[in-house]
Amino acid sequence: MEIKKGIVVRLKSFSGTLIPGKNVEPYNDYWKLIGQKGEIISDETYNGRVLILFEKDLDQFKVANHNPIKNSLWILPTDLDID
Repeated sequence: MEIKKGIVVRLKSFSGTLIPGKNVEPYNDYWKLIGQKGEIISDETYNGRVLILFEKDLDQFKVANHNPIKNSLWILPTDLDID
């Protein structure tokens, strides 16, 4: 997948899996976001991840999202499909 600012993507997995591990706290259950759409908002990467601005308010999923840009998360490109 081409990693480029402005591309609309959909989360297909999180950290390479479809379900969380046994001891994942609810605020770290990012697997709830599988199927959600967002946009790559930076050409920069962080630890191999790209910054995605999700269309929906992440607070409604009750997951931690404390990046400087609200509703954005650093996601592995392998967890994304171009929408």
